[in-house]
Amino acid sequence: MNRTPLSLLLILTSAAGLHAAASHAPRRAGSGVLFTCNFESPDWFRQWGERRADPHTALAAADPERRFQPLDGKALRIRVDRGGHYGLSLQYRFKKRLGWEPEEIYFRYYLRFADDWNPKRGGKLPGLAGTYGRAGWGGRPVNGRNGWSARGLFKGQTNGKTPIGYYCYHADMKGRYGANWVWDRDGLGFLENNRWYCIEQYVRLNTPGQRDGILRGWVDGKPAFEKTDVRLRDVPTLKIETVWINLYHGGAWTAETEDHLYIDNVVISREYVGPMTERK
Repeated sequence: MNRTPLSLLLILTSAAGLHAAASHAPRRAGSGVLFTCNFESPDWFRQWGERRADPHTALAAADPERRFQPLDGKALRIRVDRGGHYGLSLQYRFKKRLGWEPEEIYFRYYLRFADDWNPKRGGKLPGLAGTYGRAGWGGRPVNGRNGWSARGLFKGQTNGKTPIGYYCYHADMKGRYGANWVWDRDGLGFLENNRWYCIEQYVRLNTPGQRDGILRGWVDGKPAFEKTDVRLRDVPTLKIETVWINLYHGGAWTAETEDHLYIDNVVISREYVGPMTERK
């Protein structure tokens, strides 16, 4: 089946999404794209530098048991087992791929919670990080010199909706664990099951030692979150090391049910990306 090439889809970003983000990002998307992955190839994992697919993942073109409907051909289905934590940990490392690390980046992906998605408590979703294997995850606090992270988060489902946001290890953090910043503007960060959402994140690192770092988030092209006083680093050697495709249930708690979600059409860019053209 013929499809519009992804590069063209990026240029044809919906007018509504661009208008909503106009105050935060360039109006034109596409020229700054560094990486894309649409999970159509059975060897999709090689795009991420992996030798094999994680056993918690599968490509899905159909999944009627979980009321799946494709966004654009196949999608990556990720599973968290009942009584478990882990779904996926996949990283795009800028230095290894490009030879340099940025200080600001846009990361766009599509997210769909499956029909069986019903977390009682929270966990981690994809995001950006500069942990350098030292700090910024797993109760390893940051101090401005050793690392940082701004992964996505999900909280326990309430009234059929799952709150999402940023889970941030930053230099002003208190205690061992990151801050939970829900995308609560206009209720945009409260997601239903069985629906595709366009999720976009933007991180601009702060001037070392100053509280001028920026985190932004969009849902379906609409601004859902902004924080402009973040201190992630005190030294210039900390950059954006990686885009981290992470799904983890917990904390210390485990999943009470087997849960699934889908991701598709990942884009990493130096410019705002926005949603694909509107689909029925």
